Amino acid sequence: MRSSCWIIAFAFTAVLAGAARAQPRDPNWVTCTGDTDNDNVLIRACLAIVQAKDRSDEDRAIAFKNLCLGYNNRGDHQNAIRACDSAIALRPDYTEAFISRGHAYLNNLEYGQAIVDYTQAITLGSEASTTLVQRAAAYHKSGDDLHAIDDLNQAITRDPSDATAFYLRAVCYQAQKDNDHALADYGQAVQLAPHFADAFWRRGHLKKDMGDVKAGDADIARARSIDPRLSK
Repeated sequence: MRSSCWIIAFAFTAVLAGAARAQPRDPNWVTCTGDTDNDNVLIRACLAIVQAKDRSDEDRAIAFKNLCLGYNNRGDHQNAIRACDSAIALRPDYTEAFISRGHAYLNNLEYGQAIVDYTQAITLGSEASTTLVQRAAAYHKSGDDLHAIDDLNQAITRDPSDATAFYLRAVCYQAQKDNDHALADYGQAVQLAPHFADAFWRRGHLKKDMGDVKAGDADIARARSIDPRLSK
């Protein structure tokens, strides 16, 4: 069965925080704070900001955090971590930088460090259900499905429309051999997101393992129709 590589495949966009405040006509600032979909362009612009001697610590913290996002999107997780380190050094209460560094650690397979950063973001006041989902992903990848399920319960309470939270909770239940709960959560995931190929794929294999071969094959066929890259 295909592994759940989706859990650590995250792409992020630089936010426009402070763009109207700090020299909005500076093209590097405008680009660094979100006016591009090109990560290489974003990185160059943010590097120009952090290297400028006339920038405030607040400006440089924002630029380092967005530099972290650009590196992470490009797959350069070590440089992403270093950029977020710099953002946090300049602004120790920077919730978004802890979240971004958590993503970089998660993508770099450093699950314990990711959990620490997501926890710090939550302590600092992040109420986003996605922070709980990402911490749950780190818990799951580190083999701690019970803590992952607890985070996902909270995330689903905050946002019952999050198909990814249901999917990941199903994965965790399945790892715990709780197939009935896993089956229910895969069902909720595909109900919320009818083109969620991985959810159909995993549900199909689970159904076959539970003896419902016909229904399992139907789910697997549905998954392949959505994503032909899924292997047999």
